[in-house]
Amino acid sequence: MNEPTPIHETDAPPEAVVVPALAVPTRVWRQPVALTLPDWKGAPAAHWLTQWEQQHGLRRVVQHDWLRPLRGDWMMQLQEAVLAHEHCHLLAHGLGGHLVDAWLRHTQQAHRVLSVVLVDPIDLREEQARETLFTWKPLLPQKWAVPVGLLWKERPLNPQLQHWLEACGATSLGDSAQPLGAGAVAGWSLVEAFWRDHDPATGPAIWDQQPAQLASHDTLTSDSAVGTPE
Repeated sequence: MNEPTPIHETDAPPEAVVVPALAVPTRVWRQPVALTLPDWKGAPAAHWLTQWEQQHGLRRVVQHDWLRPLRGDWMMQLQEAVLAHEHCHLLAHGLGGHLVDAWLRHTQQAHRVLSVVLVDPIDLREEQARETLFTWKPLLPQKWAVPVGLLWKERPLNPQLQHWLEACGATSLGDSAQPLGAGAVAGWSLVEAFWRDHDPATGPAIWDQQPAQLASHDTLTSDSAVGTPE
């Protein structure tokens, strides 16, 4: 497996401005940790997701290639990120929702995930997705093993995704008829409340017991590790 990209500062003389490899939050890291899964093409500095990371202490799962995403490669990066924490929440934007869907079908580490929030999931059957995201073959809808929240922030509700969202068990966190807006304020309180409801210290217990004798590290199956459709 590839090692997760470490957070570090670049070498620089004392008088120089030190720029971190990832944005340093203005607050301490959120606990339990919240991992962000940006849409394909990533999230630039002005993007609301980057601002949430900086303002609220969220950690990004960094991918090798944002413009030509390979599903197997993205799954391996998510696996490494989740393994680094006893528990975590996932915030999946756009293609990130389909990453979680594929990962949950292969991993033995789903018990580490307290909840998932989907933001503006995309339809893999659209023409652009079929041409560019050729390793992301749509999967048959199925129930996810974790609580799922749904937020429409910039995109309107997509009726084509209704069956997939219902199957995975997604619960709307806002008015599904209208997107909340692209700013850093819109939707954050809804996400934070959902996480609070599923934090072990403040919300109901998600896992009554841990699976017995789970290995601290497991590997994804060879089918999932390659960047090709199943």
